[in-house]
Amino acid sequence: MNVLPGPMASDLRAIHRRAAVVGAAIGLALIGVGAKAARIAVDEHEAYAEQGNRQQLRSYKLPASRGEIVDRDFMTLAINDRVHRVVLNPRFIRAQGDDVVHAVTTALQALLPAEDPAYFAAELLKDKAYRQLRGTLGDAAAEQLQKLGLPGVSLEPASERVYPRGLLASHVLGRVGGQGDGTAGVELGMDEALRGRDALSPAYWAAGKKLLIDGVPDPGVARGDTVVLTIDSAIQAMVEDEINVLTRQWNPVGASIVVLDPRNGEILALANRPTFDPNHPVERAEQTQNLAVHAAYEPGSTLKAITVAAALEQGVIRENEAFYCEKGRWQYTPRNIIHDAHPAEWLTVTEVLAASSNICTTKIADRLGKATLHRWVSKFHFGERPAVELPGATAGLLAPHDKWSDIQAANISFGQGMSASPLQVAAAFAALADEGNYHPPTIVQRVIDSDGNALPRPLRSERMVRASTARTVLRMLESVVHTKLGTGKNAVVDGYRVAGKTSTAQKSGKQGYDDGQYYSSFIGTLPARAPRVVILVSVDSPEGAHFGNDVAAPSFARLGAQIMVHLGVPRDDGSAPPPPKKVTLAASDPKLIEGFLPDVDVEPDLPGQRRAPVVTSRTGLPDFTGLTLAQALDLAQSARVELRAVGSGIAVLQDQEPGQVASGTPVQVFFEPPT
Repeated sequence: MNVLPGPMASDLRAIHRRAAVVGAAIGLALIGVGAKAARIAVDEHEAYAEQGNRQQLRSYKLPASRGEIVDRDFMTLAINDRVHRVVLNPRFIRAQGDDVVHAVTTALQALLPAEDPAYFAAELLKDKAYRQLRGTLGDAAAEQLQKLGLPGVSLEPASERVYPRGLLASHVLGRVGGQGDGTAGVELGMDEALRGRDALSPAYWAAGKKLLIDGVPDPGVARGDTVVLTIDSAIQAMVEDEINVLTRQWNPVGASIVVLDPRNGEILALANRPTFDPNHPVERAEQTQNLAVHAAYEPGSTLKAITVAAALEQGVIRENEAFYCEKGRWQYTPRNIIHDAHPAEWLTVTEVLAASSNICTTKIADRLGKATLHRWVSKFHFGERPAVELPGATAGLLAPHDKWSDIQAANISFGQGMSASPLQVAAAFAALADEGNYHPPTIVQRVIDSDGNALPRPLRSERMVRASTARTVLRMLESVVHTKLGTGKNAVVDGYRVAGKTSTAQKSGKQGYDDGQYYSSFIGTLPARAPRVVILVSVDSPEGAHFGNDVAAPSFARLGAQIMVHLGVPRDDGSAPPPPKKVTLAASDPKLIEGFLPDVDVEPDLPGQRRAPVVTSRTGLPDFTGLTLAQALDLAQSARVELRAVGSGIAVLQDQEPGQVASGTPVQVFFEPPT
């Protein structure tokens, strides 16, 4: 057995020396590293931090979220929906082989059936690494696509403008373009308030991906304002139904209905035919034309009320004065004859309006003279673009009086030889209904910013005539509907006196007036002695009849009856109107509600939201969680509590539990952007 000799003492000493040297070296190295780290962390910290930020810190863009459009009762009419866009890497997909290309094409065709299969094939053939497809997917379809795990296919979050009510008030709302900017209606007229502005915040990035957001700004900074319209969705639904009945019966070229509150100029409803659904592409450009605002037509006999009001105000006629109407035919100038549709001899001023006499209206206008007549017609804002928040409003046409011939002056007195939009006519008539006060027509009631603050809206009014003159003219206009001589007997509304005026204006063409082509209309207000609404029904070129009493007045009567019930306006004898009928809202999934109570939210569910509960106790604190800011404000008002909003988006927390509280109790509600 061999025994190895043990290490010599000199060897052990050498090992210890080498270990000490290595240990000392390591110690010195650690001290050096520590000193260097200390110098970097303390002395050179700012320089290295700046270098790191230059490499990793970039600006993170928080895109603006377009604000909501709601009606006067905070029912959502336009909102941004969260959707998903499909992104392809065609280069990578083709590299995986034909089977993958086929699988991707099949999946896309199933999830985006509206697209042409050739479109997908063309996109996959492009030599690109990034292609965002047109069309969007909802949450369910996006989840289905993700489960397939297709290579080279990804999803990006996006927003899409949604109009939950479809056709309802489409010409009022307008639509947005491919870049998210308003292109028509309120979407365009209030685009600056709705679109908000993008916000920027620093973010840390690595490998092309955002890792950490540093100091995200309040999303409310990037959120557009909520625009509250004057529209009453229940009245709008009634108008949409009635204009459908009218167009089916008379097959006109176009038709418009406007409902105004004469006390403030607020537009309660406005509809046109033809129309469109802003959720879908438009087939014909004329579908998007807001005839009530953009189109100019001869107002016809409606203007006789303005002529009479001016003459009474000027003192050139008396209320009970009689005029000889030439038995329906008057040689006004050597070359011009004026006719009446209903020949008569002597008529009082009231009867002149009732029978709609062109001849006697001309005799009244002659007492005013051309300059004075022009001044009064201009004073009622004809020939002037209305200051409504709907782009493209026409000013109509009113020539200077020094350009008028004698027959042109006569024509102006009964609404020919000039033009105006239905909205202009309704606003002028509303001045007579509000005791001579003109209120510029408006479609926007108020604007609410992301903090819940209502931004001020200017309220203007202008006196046209004395209150006594306006009341006298309205009393005269009752004879149009409620007397045997009247031309508007089909406008009778059971239980209410109506003051109104028919109009049957011949359309002008290249060679003068066209035979058989008319604008038929009726405008009126009710109750006549305490007006609540002005309704104008205008029909372009109806087939089968053309008198305003036959074509337009029946629609006025049906609408007037429904609106009085909806508003709860007592009958003229003081009795209460019957209970409201069910109102059907225009929507893809319409729901019925009794009387369209404003504290009931009947809109379809939207992503990230829940339906607002009905508050049965007026002093009960509701549960606000899950509601949008607009919904929460409406609910707080109904519950009589003071809402103090923090942030924007969807309500996630409130500082008090739901339950019974005193009226006026403040509640703080926290909102966060939808995820």
